Amino acid sequence: MRRLPLLFLAAVLVPAPAEAARLPGPLVALAAGPGTAYAVVATRSRTAPFRVLRSGGRRVTALGAFGSRGARFADVAAGPAGPVTVFGRPASSGFAYLSSDGVQLGEGTGPPVLTVAGDARHVSYPDEDGNVAVGEYGSVRTLSGDGPLVRHSPIDALDGAAGPLVLDVAQSARRTELRVIGPGGPRDAVAATRGRGEIEATIARDDTHLFVAYRIGNRLTLAAARATLGARWSRKRLRVKGDLNGAPAIARVGLRTFVASSQRRSIYLTTAGPSGTFTDRLTRPRGSDLAPLAASGPDGRVYVAWTRRTNGSKRRTAVLRRVL
Repeated sequence: MRRLPLLFLAAVLVPAPAEAARLPGPLVALAAGPGTAYAVVATRSRTAPFRVLRSGGRRVTALGAFGSRGARFADVAAGPAGPVTVFGRPASSGFAYLSSDGVQLGEGTGPPVLTVAGDARHVSYPDEDGNVAVGEYGSVRTLSGDGPLVRHSPIDALDGAAGPLVLDVAQSARRTELRVIGPGGPRDAVAATRGRGEIEATIARDDTHLFVAYRIGNRLTLAAARATLGARWSRKRLRVKGDLNGAPAIARVGLRTFVASSQRRSIYLTTAGPSGTFTDRLTRPRGSDLAPLAASGPDGRVYVAWTRRTNGSKRRTAVLRRVL
C-alpha cells in the first residue's frame, strides 16, 4: 500500500546526510530497499501516467514508465529484486489493480496499497461493498464484513509472515475510526472521531510494536502498541508549528520513530526516541512543500520525499532527501 539534521543531543548526536534529489513530476508513492529509495511520480503521458525512479538522495535514475489510459492510482514496494509497482486501471466496477508483471491482483473502488513479502505481493483496497479486501495471485479475501453500512478505506499497510496488517479508516454515519486490521492487529481502535470525520495516517513497525502517526484536524499524534490482539494503544501528541497540511508520514529505525509532516507549507521532521522528542524544519520553500512520504530500508537508511509547488509556477516537482 510508505527522515534528520541535528535532532539529538549529548551522547546521541548524529550528523544527518545532507543529500537531496529533485524529481520530475509530483510525488505519488515511496519505498526503500538496500541503499536506495524508489519513488513514483506522475507524468504528463496519457498512456503511461506514472514513472518509477531510483535515488539514494543525490543522483536520480529513471527505471521506466507504467500505467494505462485513465489510471488514477499507483503504489510501489521494495521487492527482493528491486521495485514492485501496482496501478489502478479503470474497470466496469471501479479499478483493476495490475502489478508490474502484468498480473491482476484484485478489483475495487479506491486507491490500492501494495505490500511485498519475499515473492508474495499483496494489494489492499476497498471492494464494491465497502469492505477491506486483500488480493494476491489467484485469490482475494476480505478483512471486514460490515460494509456498506460502514465504509472502509485502506490507507497504508505492512506485510508480515501471516499476511498484511492494514491501516483502515472505517466510517459510519455516527463515527469514524482508525484501526489496524489483519493477523495480529490490536482490537483497540487507534483513534476515533464523531460523525464522518477525516483521519489521515501512516503506519510503521519494528520487531515487537506498531507505530501510527495520524492527524485529526490540526492535531498530530504518535500512537504505539504491541503487535498483538489484546494490545492497547499509547498516544503522544506532537507539537506543531502551524497549520497541518495532509497526512503525516512515519518510519521506524532502531529505537527511533521519524514523523514527517507539512506544516505552514514547509516540511518538518519529528524524531521520538529514548532521549526525547525533537522537531526540525527541513525546508523553507519559495512556495509550498506538501504531502510528505517516508520510507526506511533494511540498512537503516531513512528517506523523506514530498511534492513542491513553486510560487509563480503551475508545474509541480518533487524532492527526495535522505535524512538518516
